[in-house]
Amino acid sequence: MMSKKKGFIFIETLVVVAVLTASLLLTYSTYNSAVVKENIRIKYNDSTHLYRAFHLSQFFRNFRFDYLVSNLSKDPDPQKMNYITPFSCENEGFFEKGNINIALCQTLYNQLHISNMYLTYKDLTEFQDCNDYVGNACKSLYGQVRAEGVNFIKTIGGNDKDGYRLIIEFEECKDGTHGDYNTCDSNYVYYYTTIELGDIYS
Repeated sequence: MMSKKKGFIFIETLVVVAVLTASLLLTYSTYNSAVVKENIRIKYNDSTHLYRAFHLSQFFRNFRFDYLVSNLSKDPDPQKMNYITPFSCENEGFFEKGNINIALCQTLYNQLHISNMYLTYKDLTEFQDCNDYVGNACKSLYGQVRAEGVNFIKTIGGNDKDGYRLIIEFEECKDGTHGDYNTCDSNYVYYYTTIELGDIYS
């Protein structure tokens, strides 16, 4: 009789442990999902960086976006395909005239805490399933954009929209000041935002 009772208690204990384990796993999964969503809310397309990106795009519209577009290609030939192109104030050909415009661009870069800028297609569904360098479109992405930026770009989609978009990477210390790995003592964060540009003509 005592042996049967011990066996029953043991089974009860196993059931309780199994229920508690399942509850903890569910709680962890819910918590982890909440953390990921909060990080996305904070780091992707927040109002401050969208505001900066909008005014930056208005400034750049005065210059040669068509020159940058010529660097993009959906050609199936892997030697020619390029879905995304980085650019900066030093891009030869973007500013047709003047060191004044280049100097102003560099000032904006610093004041707005910009780390990198990219021109790409508005429809980015090609990038949705990129997990590594497999596939020509994925190669052009992983070869030019850091991992944090890739994660952001994979959330964009596009739904067969025509035109182009600007993607901007901001780098700041956690206190909101401009900085990088060296100046922030490793306490730095990358923020990302995108602005749709529509069609670009020469």
